[in-house]
Amino acid sequence: MSRRVEIGLEGGGVLLVTVEDADVTALTSAYTNGGGFHAVTSEEGDNVVNLAKVTYVRVLPGEAKSRLGFGGGS
Repeated sequence: MSRRVEIGLEGGGVLLVTVEDADVTALTSAYTNGGGFHAVTSEEGDNVVNLAKVTYVRVLPGEAKSRLGFGGGS
């Protein structure tokens, strides 16, 4: 299952990515275990994050939406 994860960065920036559950576990584990760089593979692309500059990691509730856009009935 894909999850949306918000990664807060020093200086106020935010990286919002859609990752698989295993990648959420790997990211949160790396973040709680200390600094260094961590590769995050997401639907939006590959990112390398300096964990020393991360202020928080927030896993958004529910699973990620499979599409973007406006919904509505006809």
